[in-house]
Amino acid sequence: MMLSLRKVINYKMILFFLIGITVISCKSNYTIVTIENMQHAKEELSPDIQSITLMNRSMSSQFQNHREDSLQMYFYRKGFQLSNIVLDSTAADTTIRALAELMFESGRYDVVVPLERNFKRSLSYEILPDTLSPDQVREICSNFNTDALMVLERFSTKTMADYSAERFLDGASGNVYSYNATLDLKYDAFFRIYKPGIKTLVKEIALRDTIYWESVDNTHEGLFSKLPTVKQALINAGIKVALDVDSKLSPTWLPEKRGYFLFKTKDDQGQKFMNENNYEGAEKYWTEMARSTNKKTRSKAEYNLALINELNGDMDKAIEYGLKSFYSFYRYQTESYLKKLEARKITLQKTE
Repeated sequence: MMLSLRKVINYKMILFFLIGITVISCKSNYTIVTIENMQHAKEELSPDIQSITLMNRSMSSQFQNHREDSLQMYFYRKGFQLSNIVLDSTAADTTIRALAELMFESGRYDVVVPLERNFKRSLSYEILPDTLSPDQVREICSNFNTDALMVLERFSTKTMADYSAERFLDGASGNVYSYNATLDLKYDAFFRIYKPGIKTLVKEIALRDTIYWESVDNTHEGLFSKLPTVKQALINAGIKVALDVDSKLSPTWLPEKRGYFLFKTKDDQGQKFMNENNYEGAEKYWTEMARSTNKKTRSKAEYNLALINELNGDMDKAIEYGLKSFYSFYRYQTESYLKKLEARKITLQKTE
């Protein structure tokens, strides 16, 4: 028997209404949160190294704290066309201070930068010194109560400036000039990481790269306003070295979407704890809910406990609760979440 058009329309309206109720219901009972998961670095240090003393052995008497204006004027007087090794103590020290901040902010390392952080150096800047003795490493780590010592052993910057002008003939105004300037800064840095013991050397990190700026303008003022000063470029090189090293040693944090179930549409206690970042309170609340004889309620609570354990870094326990939720009462969210947990566990095992 064929349905009338009016009945079909009414049927569709009822269907859409029911779907709407389902969506609203799901939305009210399940809330999305954004968490940050740690992605370990490829060259991350072993777990027994949690704290590091950071020092500098790269600066000899060849280094100077160049004045920004004087250094810039020197390059201008050379027509901004020269290639020189410029050894700046501020740039070298910026590397140490920036690296310490980056590694600490990663949440993986505690970092100590001593006030007296510069070793005396008699070698020329380009020479790599011998490794520190076990006694030196042990004494420094003991003095600052750290697991390891990280030393900038060599640091240099080569500044390459170039300038050119091109003349054009404009029928209305006569000669028009186009000025072009580039500033290339090549850096060379070498780090060693030591740990107290018989075999002190843990890792060596060598870095070489070039950072580059270019400017084009029809006035000299506009031309050089678009370029950093030579001093600023040197400091930028120090920061770039710190970023390069940190990317090798420190984990990164990647945002990912997760969710958890609510048990009340208003003033849900678990949501209140989560909004306050009180994971301990949420865990206690959901542990009580997981004792429910109602399998749907129990399943939701077990799912939420899986999330809590993931946030606490216990992947095995997170998977355990995920499986409990899955078998208590099947939901697509649980199956999908278990796949994410398994993938995350595999990723962590590879990096470890």
